[in-house]
Amino acid sequence: MSKFNSDLRDERILANYLDALYASEKLDFRRNFDVEKQHRGIDGILYHKDKEYIVDEKAQLHYLNKDLPTFTFELSYKNSDGKLKSGWLFDTSKKTAYYFLITGIFLKRGTTNLCSADDIKRVKVTSVHRFKLIYLLLQRDLSEAKLMEYDANFRSEKQFGRHEIEELDSRKEGVLFYTEHLEEQPMNVQLRLEYLIKSGVAKKLNY
Repeated sequence: MSKFNSDLRDERILANYLDALYASEKLDFRRNFDVEKQHRGIDGILYHKDKEYIVDEKAQLHYLNKDLPTFTFELSYKNSDGKLKSGWLFDTSKKTAYYFLITGIFLKRGTTNLCSADDIKRVKVTSVHRFKLIYLLLQRDLSEAKLMEYDANFRSEKQFGRHEIEELDSRKEGVLFYTEHLEEQPMNVQLRLEYLIKSGVAKKLNY
């Protein structure tokens, strides 16, 4: 099985687990199966008090049985033609209102890979308000333009890896991260979940 197909399979398995989890948390979440809409950042619609909220799920499926304190938000990446594209955080074609960050994905004892939703022991779900996050970055003098300036500088010098920047406390808030080993070579702003929660742009849903 190709890595792409394996990732799609794992995403579907996780989605089945999450749907049951959302129901147990009394969340009226209705999943979208239209691929075109998924590409626009619509994994599902959350209904609450007669309002609809578009949700994009982002899962750390490559870090099973680990509970990372950070999450990366994509600023830019290279497509299959090597052209630099806007990442999903600032992409204006995305309709996302909330990110559901799925972290701390632990499997049941003796399980080494995902075959069904029953293999999952527990996960953490953190809800992040997309536009509050963007405004938080703006308050720290990290506008889209400023972040793209950092992006261009690191890419031009091929400075891969973790980068501390003066606008963020690297120990408590976040850093920029330029990934080399992935074909897309994404540039991300890597933020600490506790920082987002304390700042009021995120909240814990099930932990």
